[in-house]
Amino acid sequence: MPLYNRYTTTATTTPISELTTTLKPLSDSARDELDRMAWTALFIGGVAGFVLSEYVFSCNPTQPPIHPLGNQAGLQWTLSDGDLSSAVVVNLAASTKTARVFSYYLSRKPGSSAPLGLLQVTSAVSRIQEADRNLSTSVPSKVVAYGDVDSKESAEWLASCRPEKIVIVDFGGRGNALKDTLSLIKNTAEVQGCKVVIVQVGNEQKVYSTEEIIAGQAAMAELGKVQYNTSGVQDTILETVGPEPYFATRGAQWEKWLDERHLSEPGTKIVFGSGVSGADGVEGGWERLCHGQVGAEEGLVYKVQ
Repeated sequence: MPLYNRYTTTATTTPISELTTTLKPLSDSARDELDRMAWTALFIGGVAGFVLSEYVFSCNPTQPPIHPLGNQAGLQWTLSDGDLSSAVVVNLAASTKTARVFSYYLSRKPGSSAPLGLLQVTSAVSRIQEADRNLSTSVPSKVVAYGDVDSKESAEWLASCRPEKIVIVDFGGRGNALKDTLSLIKNTAEVQGCKVVIVQVGNEQKVYSTEEIIAGQAAMAELGKVQYNTSGVQDTILETVGPEPYFATRGAQWEKWLDERHLSEPGTKIVFGSGVSGADGVEGGWERLCHGQVGAEEGLVYKVQ
């Protein structure tokens, strides 16, 4: 994917030899520089969240919204499709890195173009609630566990937002998360007439059987899901906006996120390794991942010289 075929270079005030050494403690400024680079590497998927919020659901009058697959797909995506001002956004798998970045930028849209509410469905309710308290915005937010998606409380909150449209962004919700969300809408009288849009960003992380893959493809058509492809959208941005202004804007917005990273991602910690082979290198980290030994709060980042 073209998205991952780009290197990010970072100018530092501390020599690289000092940032990568293990022989002496780093100064506070050097530690912060290294930490920011590590978070940027760890959250490369955050680009998908930023692009989805700012370009697919564009609120910039000089930047028309882009179809989730990009212009090369040849599919229509109108100003109305990109407008969230009368919508509630449902974020499935809200604790994933891409979803967290998406929610961050979505919640900071200008008042006239911000959504009416954000329903975040996750297995990490307390962590996202803490992030919401740390970084309050004007967009009402509700965080629910997977088992509470179609609860009475969720229905009352959804109805109170009085939406005309409900946009479900599925970052890989577990089990019946999407089915339960559609059931919530169907069984809540106040929102039964809403337009429902489903944007498919990712899938639940598990091993799929052939039958499950076929069923998933059928569901795409049956539910009218719109597939999202970050590379396709970014390629369109580069063609229409140009590389220099796009990367300048993205870089500036990312610096704002980095300034608030510990508030937006409470509990997340960087775990540094070194090199490719061995227990302390990428090899060891991959083994840990394969055996389910990496905690949800850990971010593995490797220094390679």
